[in-house]
Amino acid sequence: MALDHLLAALERDATAQAEALRTEARATVAAVTREADERVAQRRRDALVSREAAVRQSTESALADARHASRRRMLDARQRLLDHVFAAAHVLFAEAVNGAAYRAVLPHHIAEALEAAGDEPALIRCPEALVPVVQPIVASQARVTVRGDPGVPPGLVVTTTDGAIEVDQTLDGRLERLRARLALAVMARLGEGGGTGA
Repeated sequence: MALDHLLAALERDATAQAEALRTEARATVAAVTREADERVAQRRRDALVSREAAVRQSTESALADARHASRRRMLDARQRLLDHVFAAAHVLFAEAVNGAAYRAVLPHHIAEALEAAGDEPALIRCPEALVPVVQPIVASQARVTVRGDPGVPPGLVVTTTDGAIEVDQTLDGRLERLRARLALAVMARLGEGGGTGA
């Protein structure tokens, strides 16, 4: 009998130990599974953060490229527009030198150029049609000679006789000197016009 009790007690202990081992194994499996799930979730979060950063960087780079390309196209379009405006102005110059407005400012243009030449003897070259207009303006200045030159664009060029100083007072030359300021004025005017049309 005592042996039966002992065997029954051993069997109960073995069953209890087996149950304890199964419980411990289930807890271990659950802990390992939880840890694995957490690692997988963390890897997913890390991968998502990394992917989001890559997408953000790629998007920012694409936006910067698009902005740069757009700005370049806008600047090219503005430059083409300004080139057309200035080309149209050049076409009008041949007529402009015959107008009253040009003839009214011509003495000022000549005075500016002669001031730059100082007291040196000077030669004024201009298209033949302007010679009769320029000569009376400088008639009182013996150091100044006027000569018709078909190679000079509308306007005039003043050169000291030693060639050290040359002042381009052609309309082309004056336009080029004013080009940057006029370009800003043209673009500002176009901006105002575009704003009212919007």
